[in-house]
Amino acid sequence: MRRAKPLLGTLVSIDIDGVEEVRFIEASDRAFARIAAIHAAMSFHEASSDLRAIARARTADTLRVHADTRAVLRLALAFEAQSSGAFNACCAMALVGRSLLPVPDDASPPQAGTLSEAIELLPDDRVRVLRPAWIDLGGIAKGYAVDAAVDELLRAGVHDGIVNAGGDLRVFGDRCTTVHLRDPRSPGVTLSVAEAQDMACATSAWSLTAPESKAAHVVGPLGDNAPMSVTVFAPSCAAADALTKIVWLRRDAAADLLRAHGAHALMLREDGSTQRL
Repeated sequence: MRRAKPLLGTLVSIDIDGVEEVRFIEASDRAFARIAAIHAAMSFHEASSDLRAIARARTADTLRVHADTRAVLRLALAFEAQSSGAFNACCAMALVGRSLLPVPDDASPPQAGTLSEAIELLPDDRVRVLRPAWIDLGGIAKGYAVDAAVDELLRAGVHDGIVNAGGDLRVFGDRCTTVHLRDPRSPGVTLSVAEAQDMACATSAWSLTAPESKAAHVVGPLGDNAPMSVTVFAPSCAAADALTKIVWLRRDAAADLLRAHGAHALMLREDGSTQRL
């Protein structure tokens, strides 16, 4: 059985085996509700979100945020430190400049260049603003939402299934699925790259509708022969999504970090070559 809803800027589907329809509806309703709450808390598009509240804040302001927002900010700070800054959630200003995020007319001008310069996490789901910042958690929050949906399904007694949010996928229990990737240069061409069971994967790729923009969502120096697609397989979808950006920028230098997270990566390059880390 499968249900799908438009959430997280994409179509989120939940595919479940081995349960009766009533339990499936109840469990998937809980999972979709959790995803919707995470989207509302961490969408830079939503003026009422925690991220927009942080963008409006001034130095030394203390804000209370949702527990999920604090959890994702903690993950983002950890990946920033582990990647020596390759993962940088304070990239929203650059993405606004590329018209990938809306201009936050109500926000303070950003001053922080990194998340660790921008915020301090406090107890009781509070955040202290060290320097005004525009924060984008789009990818890692999307992966976190997929993980949270799986948690809701497991709590509801569903033990096997798939949650798929566009480029972020998690397979849990005994379910197995083949992961296919589209070639950004030829969207009609798909490649079978792995059999996934009890794992997550995330893909970042060139825009399929505007390949000339290349990796417009990646902030940092791409260098020569940049990947046109990076897929990471990891135990959690949040980690997989964060690691795609790090692999894109660090490439071979990201191998140790991948191993530390029990992850591996596949890069499809512009010249048609592939590489696994």
